[in-house]
Amino acid sequence: MELARSSDSWLSSGLITLLFLWLPEPVSGAGDAGEFHLAPLGGTAKLLCPVSLWPVAVPDVVSWLRSSPLGRSLAVHMFRDGKDREEDVMPEYKGRTNLVRDAGAGSVTLEIRDVRMEDRGLYQCQVQVANQSREGTVTLQVAVLGSDPYIHVKGYDAGWIHLVCRSVGWFPEPRAEWRDPEGRVLLSLSEAHSLDEAGLFQTAVSSRVRDSALGNVSCIIHNLALGQEKTTAMAIAAPSPEKLSSSAVALAVVLPVLGLLITVGIFLIWKQRRSKEKLLYEQMMEVENLLSDHAKEKGRLHKTHKKLRNELRLKRAAANSGWRRARLHFKAVTLDPDTAHPKLILSEDRRRVQLGDRRQPVPNNPQRFDFVVSVLGAECFTAGCHYWEVLVGAKTKWALGVCSEAVSRKGKVTASPANGHWILRLSGGNEYQALTSPQTAFRLKEPTRCVGIFLDYEAGVISFYDVTHRSHIFTFTHSFSGPLRPFFEPCLHDGGKNMAPLIICSELQKSEESTVPSLEGKGQPNGDVAVKADPSLLPTHALELREMIMSWPSHKGPALQGLKVPPF
Repeated sequence: MELARSSDSWLSSGLITLLFLWLPEPVSGAGDAGEFHLAPLGGTAKLLCPVSLWPVAVPDVVSWLRSSPLGRSLAVHMFRDGKDREEDVMPEYKGRTNLVRDAGAGSVTLEIRDVRMEDRGLYQCQVQVANQSREGTVTLQVAVLGSDPYIHVKGYDAGWIHLVCRSVGWFPEPRAEWRDPEGRVLLSLSEAHSLDEAGLFQTAVSSRVRDSALGNVSCIIHNLALGQEKTTAMAIAAPSPEKLSSSAVALAVVLPVLGLLITVGIFLIWKQRRSKEKLLYEQMMEVENLLSDHAKEKGRLHKTHKKLRNELRLKRAAANSGWRRARLHFKAVTLDPDTAHPKLILSEDRRRVQLGDRRQPVPNNPQRFDFVVSVLGAECFTAGCHYWEVLVGAKTKWALGVCSEAVSRKGKVTASPANGHWILRLSGGNEYQALTSPQTAFRLKEPTRCVGIFLDYEAGVISFYDVTHRSHIFTFTHSFSGPLRPFFEPCLHDGGKNMAPLIICSELQKSEESTVPSLEGKGQPNGDVAVKADPSLLPTHALELREMIMSWPSHKGPALQGLKVPPF
């Protein structure tokens, strides 16, 4: 039933608080041990809060908490301001809990549906009425029906058959018993119960029966908490009247086998002596063939190595060309302070960000990151090509890239393309990861000090470039369907080695290569001489015109022969 809050006047509130204070305090030590509740796996657990309420008292806040492995208290169910609050509740409990209040009994009960093994443990109940609060603890344990029993024969001794019955995965500790073919309880010789790593009981119980007891011998394991049991049976059959003794059978089998083994051994020794010279000759020929094959393989490897070096040279040239084309779409992006984590410090021109030592008093708006120390760019891209550069300097850790406008800003977020993140990260030294799923780890020949990021929205491409060495780093491909924004994360201080900020370049970083057009020594196939100029020196309208002409289809060439293009 839903809890309702009633505060008609300050007088009634004061009276309720007084009645709440009159209730007896929990006995010292009870808060440590708490109450104990057993619930079946997959069923519903009903945890009664050990804090007693006056029948007319309506609690203002009811909190059910669990302790995490890190010692923090996490919310299982929150009731505040007359309604249930799910924003602070652990994800695994959302939609599975319900708070029930019995006004006549003055009690509050937490119901957990679809009980799992992970729900086991200590729960803390906190109740607040006006400005007074009390708390208590309840331990939840899950009752589990284990595996089907398994019977095996341990041995045979003087007419007695020794049997062992085993089963695993029970809670609480089960009770086992044996029954003979007539249904009578057999005496158990031993019974052992132990806990596995999951905290469940595994049991082994042994007994013995006469070999003359024909029929089914049963092993029954009971779970008294659930009122259920599991049974298995083993049939004991009468021996054949014409069956030979075991020693006679063994002798009849062993002697022929032994004679056969001796014969085979003598034949193998004789054959080995006859074929020894032949084997040595074949081995010598095999070595000569291996040496010949090795010489041929060495020649093939040399040719393959030369071919791979040429392909690598072409790929590097193509990547360098791609970086030059990307720089034609340079955009000086800025940072959005409304999305910055409270510990991040932004410069006045919103182009520099670094991690501070304490949280700043900033509004907790929905757009702001509250767990990941990140900030987004102020620009929002829905089409076209865009390129920007970020100085990372000698930082030991950072993360840069592009993310969807709709990514979650609250709590811990797993960065991956499926969640709207296309991010490159330096995790220390020269170890880089592209946050794909799973992550792609690699190393660069030399660490970069400036990273270029290129976004082609229509082509679905996000590429990262090493501006320092003018080389390609990594490329994401995806079909974009919503607004995208630049992503920046300066990461933690790394023991004082990662204090430097991330700096967004307001203009293109200067390249080490010459910016004066140069003539190549070799001519083009048509007899012309290739002219190579730095794209950063060309006027903006000339670059746009060149890009438009390069994008025209090849079949329109004849129609454009008479068109005079202004010189670049």
